[in-house]
Amino acid sequence: MTASPAGAQAHRGAPAGPAALPASRRPTDGAADPPPRLLIVAHCFPPSEMVGGRRPASLARIAEQDGWDVRVLTATPSDQEAPGAGIPEWRVVRAAPLFRWPQLGTEPRSVPDGDGRRDPHPAPPRRAGLRSALARSAKLVGREALMFPDGESTWIVPAVTAFLRTRRGWRPDAVLATGPPFSGFVVAAILARKLRAPWVADYRDLWTVGNDYRVRSRVALRRRADHWLERLLLRSVAGCVTISAPIAHTLHTTFGVGTEVVMNGIDRRAEQTPLPTGAPGACWPTAAAGTTTLRLAHTGLLYPGKRSPAPLLDAIALLGDDARRVHFVQAGPDNGVAVDAARRCAVPDAVTVLGHVPVERSWRIQAEADVLVLLMWNDPRDAGTVPGKFFDYLHARRPILMLGHRDGVVADLIRARGAGVVLSEPTEIADQLRRWLAAKDRDGRIPALPHSVQEGLFREDQMPRYLDLLRETGVRHRAAKARPTGTT
Repeated sequence: MTASPAGAQAHRGAPAGPAALPASRRPTDGAADPPPRLLIVAHCFPPSEMVGGRRPASLARIAEQDGWDVRVLTATPSDQEAPGAGIPEWRVVRAAPLFRWPQLGTEPRSVPDGDGRRDPHPAPPRRAGLRSALARSAKLVGREALMFPDGESTWIVPAVTAFLRTRRGWRPDAVLATGPPFSGFVVAAILARKLRAPWVADYRDLWTVGNDYRVRSRVALRRRADHWLERLLLRSVAGCVTISAPIAHTLHTTFGVGTEVVMNGIDRRAEQTPLPTGAPGACWPTAAAGTTTLRLAHTGLLYPGKRSPAPLLDAIALLGDDARRVHFVQAGPDNGVAVDAARRCAVPDAVTVLGHVPVERSWRIQAEADVLVLLMWNDPRDAGTVPGKFFDYLHARRPILMLGHRDGVVADLIRARGAGVVLSEPTEIADQLRRWLAAKDRDGRIPALPHSVQEGLFREDQMPRYLDLLRETGVRHRAAKARPTGTT
């Protein structure tokens, strides 16, 4: 497990880790101690397929297996036909938001000429310009003034109300909230105060000091409000947990709060996910079906300027005639990044965008790819980012081509475990593609990664550490309440 940065446990006075934690509580009167009680606040939770729901789901499942009394508060509705999280449904409180904000930041892609779908009665230029200005103003007001702290703010009141109404006297020893979205932190802080319980903030990504905060898109007043709210919430927190040492260091140095590291992991439950029937390669487009074609796959979102396949497509263009034997498949929402990059790099036939695909097909695409492409931001500020798909890729045991900064948690893991290569320049990427093409010509395939790349990186390897931290949080809180007033 990645070690926390120096100073991140300055509040403890003893090394962090299971060995430093208090022993399990033992009965003093002959009766067995009640199981520790944990409330998990997670806006996203199974049956949702979103990657943000996997970490809280695995924690809930493993905690219950370990004898914890677990409750989950989520905005995700139930679905009897979809796989659950592995815990009884009666333990999950599902509270719907008051309403959902429209996706103000999403623009539909323009329709190209000649497809017969253009508006036959376009608005006059002046009216169209006015309409566009009003739309931009509405988006600005909605994002800056109404969506506070984020687009899930309308869930805060229903979540608190629903849990207090249904808890029937149940009181947690610890409350854990995972974000983003960070509206869940507000929910956890309110419930922790009302129930007189400690709460822990789980940062799967940073908030106001993170790469994705997009400070330039917010007015100064909103930025100050966001920073104020984050600092206010962290004043009441019992501690923070995050996924990597660089993020832990940022939280500790910025907010002065003790922060521990519990990495994400490979989900063994994915091994039980049924794959679609059909011949191998059936999930791939026809353009990538050739036996000599090098099939590259990326699953998930793309971000212009940060997570773009442009360096890879530039490299494909450098291959000359061999460019026809390399095909890149983007399995994820079509926001135009891949297609636009392929057009600029003059290799439009080398890219297929599948759009959103079901989770079963995503697993199949990863398992049948020759190489899995992991797109990261080529910037030192991305050193602590660990995308959930990285663990999905390790589960598939296909070589990883990471594009991004050479130094960071993921880059170090890939090199240390021999799981692939970390490159950023088109010329070196092109050289690596030639080596993979030669291997496929010689052997007919790119060999799978050894099982050793997965050792110690399963959810079951990481979550017991999390439970130890939460158990210690509850013990410290009870000890503080039992301490006579005025003592230190």
